[in-house]
Amino acid sequence: MDQEIKAVYLKASPKSDIDQLCDSEFNTVIATFVSFANGQARVDGPMADWQPGDWIDRLHRSNKKVLFSIGGGAVKPETLEFLFLPESTEVSQAGYDPFLSAILQILQGGPITVHSLSDAPYPTDYGQGFHGIDLDLENFVSYSGGAQSDFWAARLANLNLALRRDLPSGALLTHAPQTPYLLIGDWGVGEVSANPNGLYSKMMQLSGEAVSWLNVQIYNQSDFVTQQAVENTLAVLLNDWPMAAGASTTARQVAVTVAMAPPPVECSSGYVSPAQLKDALSALNVAPGGLNGWSYSSNNAVAPSWDQVFTQILNAKQVSGRP
Repeated sequence: MDQEIKAVYLKASPKSDIDQLCDSEFNTVIATFVSFANGQARVDGPMADWQPGDWIDRLHRSNKKVLFSIGGGAVKPETLEFLFLPESTEVSQAGYDPFLSAILQILQGGPITVHSLSDAPYPTDYGQGFHGIDLDLENFVSYSGGAQSDFWAARLANLNLALRRDLPSGALLTHAPQTPYLLIGDWGVGEVSANPNGLYSKMMQLSGEAVSWLNVQIYNQSDFVTQQAVENTLAVLLNDWPMAAGASTTARQVAVTVAMAPPPVECSSGYVSPAQLKDALSALNVAPGGLNGWSYSSNNAVAPSWDQVFTQILNAKQVSGRP
């Protein structure tokens, strides 16, 4: 990649944060969450709360890449059933076409009528629009192994390939998998190692060339809170995965997503402190493709210099001479 990913999810941050964010060292902002119900887009976070306004254009003028996220922690994979043929891994054009149309309209800045979480539709536009989308699908508990895992891996792969074909040239397409779906032992870390048969590993085997990078989440998971667990997990992600999954060279970009607010502000467990993260990364033979935080409003209130912490960690890896 041309530069390290220094990204942050914006969530429901106050507008007053935008000026500080524009001046920060973050280079990628994942601005909000969009979910789909019966093919209609429903918007959460700043895009629903901050209209009208020029905040997206201000991020553009500050040379930030701006994405919007589809899904979120509360969104189950079943809500995307309309994108596929019944009991099939193949994309359904009847479901996919309006989905793609809504995405393209949002990417281009609109105008588009969105449906808020309160079901109140309103027209809006997003200025210069977005540089891409982040697929944040986390709740695969029912599909975490065996044939069901392969089934959804193939579905996501086919969706990736369709989106890569149909999105504007150069558009970013990222994913935000929870760590267990990349590792052996589901939520356990006793035998942490690369898992080529995991859901997202399989997805990358089938469609890695379509994916820009992965925002791997290691927060809010009780088995990933100790220093050793963090080191083991990062070692697998950065040393072994997704290379072990057979992903293409262009897709071997992993941004380590870290919870950046202490509990209970954003998560009940799994918080990784800057010192813990720095110590864990220092022992590895490779640097991450970047670091990604959740979420700016809470992070900023707790530690305003998180973007500087990110940069220091990445710079330290470069100075060390490691790849």
